[in-house]
Amino acid sequence: MIILPGPASQKLGNQIASKLGVESIPVEHRIFPDGESYIKITPDVKGQNVIIVQTTVPQTDTRLLQLLMIAKTAKDYQARRVIAVTPYLAYARQDKRFLEGESLTFDLVLSLLDAVGVDDLIVVDLHSETSLQNIEGNNKLEVHTLSAIPVLARYLKENGYDGAFSLSPDLGAVERAKQAQLTLNGGFGYFEKTRDRKTGDIEMHVKGLDVKGNNAVVFDDIISSGGTMALAVKSLKGQGAVSVAAVCTHALFMPGAIEKLEDAGSDLILTTDTVETTYKTVSVTGIIADYLKNIL
Repeated sequence: MIILPGPASQKLGNQIASKLGVESIPVEHRIFPDGESYIKITPDVKGQNVIIVQTTVPQTDTRLLQLLMIAKTAKDYQARRVIAVTPYLAYARQDKRFLEGESLTFDLVLSLLDAVGVDDLIVVDLHSETSLQNIEGNNKLEVHTLSAIPVLARYLKENGYDGAFSLSPDLGAVERAKQAQLTLNGGFGYFEKTRDRKTGDIEMHVKGLDVKGNNAVVFDDIISSGGTMALAVKSLKGQGAVSVAAVCTHALFMPGAIEKLEDAGSDLILTTDTVETTYKTVSVTGIIADYLKNIL
């Protein structure tokens, strides 16, 4: 078994290799002046199980193309099995056509990975639990989905949020809140959105839970602009929650996102290392390494 940490996930790739006790070999890479990527793998991969660790942000298109280049090169040199560990998979949010004529980008990305020879794809917390049911392609690659929610919940339990309410931004993501409450033991729920008829402002309110005087955690798969999470945090503070944590698996954190969360009253902002960030994280190294042991 050989682990090839891609340019976007060198730290995570090395940690997974260390956890498994296997060799981690850097991928040579650079960007040409015209923006094209150069990739070179140095190990003899013939007959080996090759695990590529490469998330797909920031610089989404570049990171995705680098992943495809590494996988194709490994297959060209007769790797026995290519496993792409892509903790955050870009373009997965467009898994169905909301408007006629839209591109199914999730299906496209899976088809590209299949075409270059990826045998298994491991992702963490897909945007939608039903994404894989919606795709139209006939790909041969196996897609394995992992959840970081238990890891995040354990950290919270050990750091002042034992017994906190677990909440999701909407009904569609309530399974994440339900999963978290198995560890936090505070009950779970979700927000409903309403629009003020006079101002047009969107407001969010927790359905069926009295959060006054209690701690609460809002779980989401992604924080990008921070707008939805900030509304949720502000709502909880307005309803009397004592301490509110804003928690996500994938920290895209566009410019201004952290400031929005802090201004809304977030007492803790917590994420994972599926995307390399300088913010407070818990690692998905363990769940990925354990899963790799199972499938290999």
